[in-house]
Amino acid sequence: MAPKIKYQRKNILNAALNILRRKGDNALTARNIAHEMGSSTHPIYSEFNSLNGLKRALIEYAYEYFIEQITTINTPKGFLDIGVNYVKFSKKEKNIFSFIFMNKDFKMDLLIFDKVDENMLKFIKNDEYVQKNAVKAYNLIFYNLWIFTHGLATLIWESEMAYDDELIKKTLKKTGEIIIQGLAKTKE
Repeated sequence: MAPKIKYQRKNILNAALNILRRKGDNALTARNIAHEMGSSTHPIYSEFNSLNGLKRALIEYAYEYFIEQITTINTPKGFLDIGVNYVKFSKKEKNIFSFIFMNKDFKMDLLIFDKVDENMLKFIKNDEYVQKNAVKAYNLIFYNLWIFTHGLATLIWESEMAYDDELIKKTLKKTGEIIIQGLAKTKE
């Protein structure tokens, strides 16, 4: 008798993420995910109890993938590079971006953002422009720049127009300067 193949949680989530990336969230069925893994649906229901349970876990898994991508792709040297990666992710990974940020069925748990804060704060603290202006309101910088960056990413996600890296970088840089200068003035 051949040994049973054990499908681990990560294998199932990777298969679901691959389907999401290629086909969108409407294709996230137990049967499609099982087919992607070359198995029956049993491991999915055994691990997650329901398709909704899998989707909730997939939101967090996809979010971790998103954070990994924006903090490592193109070797970001500063917070501006993270912002550019964020906006580019919305266009490159449209289905994943939509699943994480535009999904009406599954509300994102805002506690997930706690994972981002420390990761992003180190980029803000080390950013030349932030240091030059001696702004220590790192959380305010993050929050305000995140709102703008997310808005720009969403506009580009929806748009059929091509946005090049330089235009994205220029837009984010100018907005970041305005926000940081405004925060610098409020500390006086």
